[in-house]
Amino acid sequence: MPSITSMLLSPITFIYGSVVRTRNWLFDNGHYKSIQFDLPVINVGNLSYGGTGKTPHIEYLIRLISPHFHVATLSRGYMRKTKGYFAATAETTPEQVGDEPQLIKWKYPQVGVSVGEDRVMAVPQLLSDWPATEVLLLDDAFQHRSIDAGLSILLTDYNNLYTRDELIPAGSLREPIAGAARAQFIIVTKCPPDLTAQQKAAVRQELKPLANQKLFFSYLQYAPAYNLMNPAEKLAQGTDVEIIMLAGIANPKPLLEYLTPKFKQVHAMQYPDHHAYSAHDAEHMVTAFANLESAQKAIITTEKDAVRLHTYRQWFIERKIPIFVQPMQVEFFAEDKALFDTEILNYLSRLRELKNRNAIQP
Repeated sequence: MPSITSMLLSPITFIYGSVVRTRNWLFDNGHYKSIQFDLPVINVGNLSYGGTGKTPHIEYLIRLISPHFHVATLSRGYMRKTKGYFAATAETTPEQVGDEPQLIKWKYPQVGVSVGEDRVMAVPQLLSDWPATEVLLLDDAFQHRSIDAGLSILLTDYNNLYTRDELIPAGSLREPIAGAARAQFIIVTKCPPDLTAQQKAAVRQELKPLANQKLFFSYLQYAPAYNLMNPAEKLAQGTDVEIIMLAGIANPKPLLEYLTPKFKQVHAMQYPDHHAYSAHDAEHMVTAFANLESAQKAIITTEKDAVRLHTYRQWFIERKIPIFVQPMQVEFFAEDKALFDTEILNYLSRLRELKNRNAIQP
């Protein structure tokens, strides 16, 4: 039964849905054109606003593909303070390119990382900056239909499947669930690590993937937290350690659930997704840390937050605030991993072979 809020917002939701459906119809029927580029393009996105784990899945693809192909990524660069096209380097900042692109560039320096609101215009500039690029990963571009991606991967959170959501503003869907039909792969993200075959079957029954769509399941895998100031130092877990979990991400619940049983007490200090930390925020962290009663205490944050906190690195060192970074990456269940990896690499290999064959024809 719809909530009162949903009913009150239903006129706005109807208007928004009508606009989106019309736009999709214009693309589907050729009135709006999609541009194809002469290289494999893989689009990773979702139907909702944030929280499904796009960046960790982009990182998974980078780790999978980069041993075999030169990879580059392109995103809008959400919450950056620059406009137009911008290429990330080791020296750029989150203010210039956004926190997630900067994180990818720091973690995978060999990968070309660029941002641009107009992705059609940005692709030629990216290829000029990274001419060796053989595969382009589009981050959060499922609704950006001006580029015809050869492979579209749609993500949905296990705890908030798109079938249970509503269009904005009543819910968080950016387009109707019928848009899921454009994806060749659907990945159910943030699954319980002990997900059963029966639970998988229930999700499959709810999502009802089409005959041409492949359904996969992934979960989050955590490594020991490392000191932001000295990455060689790892944080020891224990029932005598008190923690502040600092998170400016769309969905901090999985991290909180992971940390809670491993420490004496975990206090959640949450900010909006992509929050730009200020000096006032830093002072608040120092005060909250000082108020912890335990002798052993620390702040744990995410890798994405650590990128945005880097500005205050020296500031924290001077005040002797131990900030640890919690690494997290995506992993697939064994049977899904084998099929997913094979499908991706075979797809790219087929396109490379076809391109080479066409290049040598008279």
